[in-house]
Amino acid sequence: MSYEVIQCSNLVNDAVKDITGKSATITNLDTTGLVSLGKQLSSLNLLEGWFNAMSRRIIETAVFVRNYKGRNRYVLLKEHEFGAFVQKVYIDIPSAVDNPEWDIPNNGQYKQHSPYDVETTVTASAMIFSGKGTWSIEIVRPITQIKEAFTSASEMMKFIDGIYTQIENAYELEVEGIVSTAVNTAIADALKGGKSRNLLSEYNTLTGESLPAAKALYSADFIKYANKEINRTVDNMQDMSTVFNKAGYNTFTDRENLVIELLGEYAAASASYLESDTFHNELVKLPGYNTVSKWQYSGQSASYAFADCSKISITNDDINNGEAVVQGGIIAFVHDKENVAAYFGERDVWEMLNPRDRVMIHGEHATKGYAVDGHANAVVFYIA
Repeated sequence: MSYEVIQCSNLVNDAVKDITGKSATITNLDTTGLVSLGKQLSSLNLLEGWFNAMSRRIIETAVFVRNYKGRNRYVLLKEHEFGAFVQKVYIDIPSAVDNPEWDIPNNGQYKQHSPYDVETTVTASAMIFSGKGTWSIEIVRPITQIKEAFTSASEMMKFIDGIYTQIENAYELEVEGIVSTAVNTAIADALKGGKSRNLLSEYNTLTGESLPAAKALYSADFIKYANKEINRTVDNMQDMSTVFNKAGYNTFTDRENLVIELLGEYAAASASYLESDTFHNELVKLPGYNTVSKWQYSGQSASYAFADCSKISITNDDINNGEAVVQGGIIAFVHDKENVAAYFGERDVWEMLNPRDRVMIHGEHATKGYAVDGHANAVVFYIA
């Protein structure tokens, strides 16, 4: 089959019978030769089939590369290229005292209060954030030899553009990975800081049920309870309070500064089982609402198993005494934008020609630094 052309009239007739309902049962259609799944160049017969002397030509070179944009995780961007530290100051709320204006005289005796007796000061504290991670992307490409693979400069440039698109995609993917890692570190910090809720345990205690974690996402009643509690947290975070952050700092999170991230499988279950549920609809409307397909690990199956996607495993010297924080079943992370921030960031791109070898060398240096602030509100919701 030198020309790799098949007679396919039988296949066409069978396909028509299938789509028009004339087949008694579905036909097994052999599409070999009609539908190409691609082959390596070395496996093909490159000579034409009549004279068997001339090489068959490639009519088009299609470069399968797309521009990738990482998911927006609403991580606060305050990236600096200069400096090594970021100082963040916190000021406590002063307490109320008696109003001396209404200190009524007793038996005609009145004593004035000196304004210089006011000695209470506000309490201030500061945290220093530092730490950066750096990595490089480096490739080398030939200049002369690559020309022999193409018949025109425009065709060659498609290929070269594809290389640089993939470099950009690599950077986007790598940043997406470390942003996820920063968010997961915030989740671990909230978990060990006591700012987490096992919604399944709460639900079973309240209802007297024994709903297992494996069936929780198939229970409309549980999902209603979970959505209600997540919504209540969203509302309550808008009040000045100390209960939603591990530092016990008086603060609040308005809706403009709130991030609500739901695991995609939980969000899909909520939408499927509770299509008319107001709690789910209210969450989706919020400006910082977001879904994530996984927190850290997707597994190696196209099913994106809940057990894989809902789990984190994070080690940080400042959390849990450096011991690993491992938690599965995480369905939501609600936090203030100030809870996770990118404080440092720089990207340097360089390229140079090696005139002796006639190759082009391309390199990129990337530096990123993230901070998790325990003074900002953050609550993790999980089922276990």
